Amino acid sequence: MKRLPILNMLLGCYLFLGSCNNAQQDNKRPVSPRIDDSTHDAKLQDSVRYELIHDTDSIPGNIDYAVASQLKEPIQAMAAFYAAMGGSGCDGEKCKLTTALGLGRQGSDAHQTLITKYFPNDKVAQTVVEQDCYLRPSGASNFSDYDYLRITEYGDSVRVDYRLLQYSQGKETWTEGPDLYVLEDEVFHKVKRNLWTFVEK
Repeated sequence: MKRLPILNMLLGCYLFLGSCNNAQQDNKRPVSPRIDDSTHDAKLQDSVRYELIHDTDSIPGNIDYAVASQLKEPIQAMAAFYAAMGGSGCDGEKCKLTTALGLGRQGSDAHQTLITKYFPNDKVAQTVVEQDCYLRPSGASNFSDYDYLRITEYGDSVRVDYRLLQYSQGKETWTEGPDLYVLEDEVFHKVKRNLWTFVEK
């Protein structure tokens, strides 16, 4: 498995260049570095980006329903997980991203099952499922909404870029990616994540 050159490249781009548009990953076990970088360029060329929410002049950004409705299952699961951690024009039982993914209402059986299948040992995933993936309605005294959300995949690596507004009693804070994962044996393992870090402390 030649995932680590990509991880090192992405983290390098993030730390030193401030921008890099590709994917990364892992969950609990440390990833050991590799020296062989021969497949690096080929992996980059084979990357696929899924623009799920486009940034606009207002919050939330615009959902790309055509993209969201055509995702293969692992990427759909990743999108479902992020749809449970941040809002997308939620109005109680429905959030636009979850609907666009074909999962019905927010926190539906399909929504929760997909997250549990691909993130079985992830503490944040377990927490959002225990809360039925509930998110407060947009415009409430406390809520969150994505400005943009995109997932980039190559090989077994996935990178999630986003900008999430968190509004609380008149105060705005922002959380941004990238978050990085590795898919192994149909399970996502976190390498790095900036959302919901309080759960893992």
